[in-house]
Amino acid sequence: MTAPTVSPTTTADAPRTASRPLVRGLFAVVTIVGLVCLVWQLDGVFSHVRENYLLDVGVFVDAGQAILDGNALYGDDFPSRSGFAFIYPPLAAVLFVPLTWMGEETMEMVWTLASLAAAWAVLTMAVHRITVLAGVSTLWRRLAPLTGLAALGFALLIEPLQVHLMYGQINVFLVLLVAADLLGYTPKWLRGAGVGIAAGIKITPAAYALVFLVTRKWGDLARSFVAFLVTAGLGWIFRASDSTFFWTEEFFNGERGGGPGYAANQALTGILTRAGMDGDTAQTLMIPGLLVIAVISGWAVWRLSAAGRPVSVLLTLVLAVSISAPIAVAHHWTGIIVAIVLLAAQLSALVTGRRDGWDWPTLTGTLLLVVANLSFGRLSDEDYQTSANHHYQVFPENGPWSFSDIGIVDFLYGNIQGISGIICLALLCLAAWRARPAEDAGPAEVKEPHTTDA
Repeated sequence: MTAPTVSPTTTADAPRTASRPLVRGLFAVVTIVGLVCLVWQLDGVFSHVRENYLLDVGVFVDAGQAILDGNALYGDDFPSRSGFAFIYPPLAAVLFVPLTWMGEETMEMVWTLASLAAAWAVLTMAVHRITVLAGVSTLWRRLAPLTGLAALGFALLIEPLQVHLMYGQINVFLVLLVAADLLGYTPKWLRGAGVGIAAGIKITPAAYALVFLVTRKWGDLARSFVAFLVTAGLGWIFRASDSTFFWTEEFFNGERGGGPGYAANQALTGILTRAGMDGDTAQTLMIPGLLVIAVISGWAVWRLSAAGRPVSVLLTLVLAVSISAPIAVAHHWTGIIVAIVLLAAQLSALVTGRRDGWDWPTLTGTLLLVVANLSFGRLSDEDYQTSANHHYQVFPENGPWSFSDIGIVDFLYGNIQGISGIICLALLCLAAWRARPAEDAGPAEVKEPHTTDA
């Protein structure tokens, strides 16, 4: 099951069925639209940051201050200004200490700018890795940072990234660490460590090590495991008692981020609970369900890796992790922003006549996922907090949420993020089944080259 290394297609290899003016014209139009969206959305983001308290990063600051003051990180003794608990490993609190060195408003703006930079970096890496654009010349690769900036404009229309910025969340930084590993931008001698460090900050990213396992990249897998152990060990050095509590008690609390019935939970547990299943039953069902999703996703990752499609691999795992999590609210889905790049690449190949550069399952799945998560509101809008931007808000706050109570249309609308994620994951698995291994495909059939010299 070893996934081969794939060399990038050259300009000579790629079929040219579309004229250069058409390709350049499409690129210019899409880039301009993306940059306009970027300016429009950033105005709303910065207005929101200036005028509102960012709840989640506020908790991170409280955790950093608790480290400095010697206060508890967990339980009733945690000095939380908002009343919300700190649910990450102790090392995460240590990493948040620098946030305490700034005033609140400055810290929130710095965190927001860093979040935007991280999202841009993820999108730029994805753009650089995909070579479906006609020609795949050096010029197109050099334009990746600009293309990534335009992609960020579109990504700011996606609810998960908006919610991340609204609360000052951490997920986009974890996606950056994971993407650098999976897309080949971490130095080869360090590759795998990004996943391990991300897992040490927030446990969930450990699932991304699955790609190293199924592709038999034992060095990457080992570095991932060692990096995780180092983060856990450092946490123990700084806070032994809190570390003991976290890894022996808090770690096993599946509801530390909320219960499955929470209206915003778009993981499979949330959909099942709102369909009428008891919350405890839904969580119990997801124990074997997690294994099934892991096996199917692992197979898809192996196939997609063998076909040289690392961006599809990344999106597959983002969806598998979100769907199978005990709870996954909007900002937990932040990694789906790479679907924008994948969709753009598929549409580019379709429009310019590169029949080898797109496939209907990937095109359909990413289109559905992006459309289902669109939010045309801005964080600064007075009516931003409505079901037009957050589909789950169509549900009554405390239920009931069943088909008979709210109707099938509202049920599907309120669960559209999770449902679209499930469908997209299934279609990516179908794309994996249809994909040809790179060693069997001609050079022009390689859609997403994964080079080793990045």
